[in-house]
Amino acid sequence: MTVLNRYTINQKVFIQKKMQQPLIGFTNNQGNQATWDDIVVKFQNKVGITQNFYFNNQNKTNPKFNSDFNENDYLPEDSHQLLFAYLLDILKESTNPKDKESKLAIAKKFLGILGQNPALMGNDEIQNVIDTLKSALPLRSFFKWLHNNLMIPASCRPRINDNRQTLHRRKNGDDAILGEISKLPDEKGLLALGAIFHDVIPQYDNDKTGIKEWDSSTCSVRCHLDVFTCTMFALAMASPNRAAAEQVILSKQRLQSAIEVVDGKKQKVYFLNWRGSKGYLDNQKHFNREMAVSLDRALHFTSIVTEPARVLARFYEKPELALDHVLLEFLPSLENLSLLNPSMNKPTMLIHLGLLLGFYDNTDKIVRVTKDTLGAMKHPSTRGNEPKYIKKIVNLSPFDKLVFIENCQLATNLLGKKFSRKGDLSKLLNDDHITVSDFQNYQVSINQLQLIGYNRKQTKKEKYSNALFTFTQKQITHKIGSHFLLVALSNLENYFSRELKKKGTIKTIFERFGFSRDFKINPHQFRHWQNDYLAKNGLPHLLISMLSGRKSPEQTLQYIHTSDAQNASVIADIMCIAEENEDIVQDSIQKRLHSKNQYDVAIQNLSPTFVTEVGFCTQDLTLSPCTYMNDFDSQCTLCSSSCHVAHEESAICLLKNDLRIQTKRLEIVQGAINFASSEEKQKWYSTHYKNTYMLKELINVMSDENTKEGSIIRILSRSNVIRVTNLDSQIVEHRHLALPDAEKAVQAAINSLPSKASDSKTNFLGFLDSI
Repeated sequence: MTVLNRYTINQKVFIQKKMQQPLIGFTNNQGNQATWDDIVVKFQNKVGITQNFYFNNQNKTNPKFNSDFNENDYLPEDSHQLLFAYLLDILKESTNPKDKESKLAIAKKFLGILGQNPALMGNDEIQNVIDTLKSALPLRSFFKWLHNNLMIPASCRPRINDNRQTLHRRKNGDDAILGEISKLPDEKGLLALGAIFHDVIPQYDNDKTGIKEWDSSTCSVRCHLDVFTCTMFALAMASPNRAAAEQVILSKQRLQSAIEVVDGKKQKVYFLNWRGSKGYLDNQKHFNREMAVSLDRALHFTSIVTEPARVLARFYEKPELALDHVLLEFLPSLENLSLLNPSMNKPTMLIHLGLLLGFYDNTDKIVRVTKDTLGAMKHPSTRGNEPKYIKKIVNLSPFDKLVFIENCQLATNLLGKKFSRKGDLSKLLNDDHITVSDFQNYQVSINQLQLIGYNRKQTKKEKYSNALFTFTQKQITHKIGSHFLLVALSNLENYFSRELKKKGTIKTIFERFGFSRDFKINPHQFRHWQNDYLAKNGLPHLLISMLSGRKSPEQTLQYIHTSDAQNASVIADIMCIAEENEDIVQDSIQKRLHSKNQYDVAIQNLSPTFVTEVGFCTQDLTLSPCTYMNDFDSQCTLCSSSCHVAHEESAICLLKNDLRIQTKRLEIVQGAINFASSEEKQKWYSTHYKNTYMLKELINVMSDENTKEGSIIRILSRSNVIRVTNLDSQIVEHRHLALPDAEKAVQAAINSLPSKASDSKTNFLGFLDSI
């Protein structure tokens, strides 16, 4: 007898709708297009990130993608389909890949242990299963999804706690105190890092003479792992942030400042343009005044050290670029320039670029070539072996044949590391040689993957040629790394962690500078230390949450290591609601940049800003010429680099006049005799119709009383979004545009009769009413 259950019926209806969608981007473990019956699938998103998802039961605890599955490994059919439907909705979320994997994994484990459809189970049975899970927090998302789609009873509300926190609460007093202290870094370790920083990042006077003293320290073939570690340390100590997820994807920049008036006194506030993580927007992040000088010095030093890797990244992106566009800010030594005498407006070869970057300084600047290479010079062997043939690097041509032999010093000089026939390069060798052109193509191909610039969890990325922490392998792993290979930003977190705490036989930065091997710090402890320090110095918890980039002040409790008695005195602040305290926060923090003029002043050292007739442009036209064109009188309108100031009357007036002109142009084209037969006129009309609508919406936002005066407005036409930035609160609002159907408007114009032309225009140009 079939049991009717409204919730299982809702599940079937929901799943049937999902099954009608094509599984775009899904493959199974056989490499074929995935189906709903597959027990394991691979998903690849639009930017190329792949993830594996499993739908097996508890028979295999840790299966691999290519594991052998049989019929006994499947979940019940309804649970399998329910889980697959849940996955399709998870993938729509704007969360990081690890979060999506954990949500599906915990839901799979729950259904596997439950063994039945949750809509047919009682609350107590479901609760018993949840209590067996070590960390069930991601399961909240699954139950919320089930409730929202009416797939389980509303009364089914199990308790989903993090059992790890529950165990922590059961500790006795002494154990709990020790647990809290362990989250903070050892003060001796912080002092040691401070001393190391002083040695690694040399001080200089703020003049060109002082900076020249850095020349020997910033050599492109030196090991700069200490520089990376110390700059990461300075960033982590100067402001609470997620070092692994956020710092490694910073763009190249110096510490910026703005003058604010606080309590009637002018004070300087320091900030960086910051890449958010965990779904947070990019922002301008505050930094401690006490750390400003040291942090800026570290950023400056690092930007010089990493410039050769940025040059390589630009070359790997487009090898056909002219040399001056590849080098940009990098200045080769006069010796190398005079040796090569390159044409700056023409492309160059990779090995010649390496010469300009200083990869072959302190060597003979020659390579080993085959005997039949044009211009090869015979070099007699000193040990009675076969003579070798060499050629100067400056004289190399694309079809010259390079010779690679193990233990050959010339091969080591060329690569920056010892050559091994077991390496990937050996697959391309013809006997023991390869052409200069093939060598370059190989290096370009294997470095393309590094240019994406994702952090480890693939939540954010930075263009590699613009990132602060761009390093060659030679600079990070000095003895085993090549100066032609780039270090992926996603690997930097591991290097930073390994530098601060012992792992195997690898020496930490503490050991290399003579400190005990017992010195160690966990990278996330810097964040705990910052929050704890700020709380003990009286900052409100809501403010700490804002500085640290958290959604709610309650999360700050995990980072503030004070006693219960101390926390009780400020419990009202901890459990507050952000919206209720907005005025308090505004009084606590005086935000920067209150007008367009101050905006110009604040960024003048980073990217030149050019004023237009209706706003200003943020594109650095000194480096990147403007290529944007439109069909409006106000030429910059709808460009993503064009900024407009809310309630700027002169700009609004000009845009309104432009709107009237564009509306008239639409009417003129619509009334043309050949409009119905001219495909080109119809295409122009469709495009101009949408653009004119966006122009009108831009005017509405600029004039809207709900838009704070002085806010910066940018229109992103490709994504149909208007971005409004409140410069006081630093909050960015995205207003999505619901564009009218231009094709219907074109069809309405074609179908309109001459006698009803005016009525027709009123209908399909209704959105362009007078403002």
